[in-house]
Amino acid sequence: MEKKPLLMENLTWREVEEAVKGGVKTCLIPLGSTEEHGYHLPLYTDTIIAYEVAVRAASRVEALVAPPLGFGVCRSTAFFPGTLTISLETLKGLLEEICLSLHRHGLRNLVLVPGHLGAAQLVGLELAAQKLVRENPGLQMAIARFPEILKEKLGEGVLEDPLDLHAGEVETSLMLVLRPELVKMELAEAEHPPLPSHLVVRNPLRYMKTGVIGDATKASREKGEAILEALVSGVVEIVESLESGENLKS
Repeated sequence: MEKKPLLMENLTWREVEEAVKGGVKTCLIPLGSTEEHGYHLPLYTDTIIAYEVAVRAASRVEALVAPPLGFGVCRSTAFFPGTLTISLETLKGLLEEICLSLHRHGLRNLVLVPGHLGAAQLVGLELAAQKLVRENPGLQMAIARFPEILKEKLGEGVLEDPLDLHAGEVETSLMLVLRPELVKMELAEAEHPPLPSHLVVRNPLRYMKTGVIGDATKASREKGEAILEALVSGVVEIVESLESGENLKS
């Protein structure tokens, strides 16, 4: 049975206090970016997806949802107008301080829900989480890695583009469910940029035209609904695993 999610931005401090005293020990932290997503998707796509997955998961389990962080490390797309990137050090520092604040208020389990999946971003999340759990014995953390969740939970034959990485079939399908009014499908493109596999690229715009890495034309609302359910159920399982407290015994 679904419940009203506990969205921190809509709560008073007393309501947060009451939730924690009433047994809520988990907080979902949506992490996105402000980054180009082709001609057809808004800059806030990653943040929208992360937040909506977290909100839906929190309607199925007892968890608070922190306000989303809409900035991330965007190295390969930094040259596109509108992309706002922060350093790895800034990301780590922000995340560490946010998590420490939540833990100080009595939250034992913190789940990072990243909609932005750049390599440097994920490294930053992993380093910050490792430092936090080492220095805070009563804290448990997890990272909901969307590609791994989809690999495990999404049925065969749902996705058509095996090379989808950014602003393609998956993200466009999700946005057709979550914010269809912001999707310009008439501008959707298929692009698989020939990025050199070994070269450290100085300016990715030499290789990327639209900002898409994948085939956005393959997207559909039906696919988006299946992808969304897989992601939400995956996050719910992560929360349930943390709630068991098994990691605190190791």
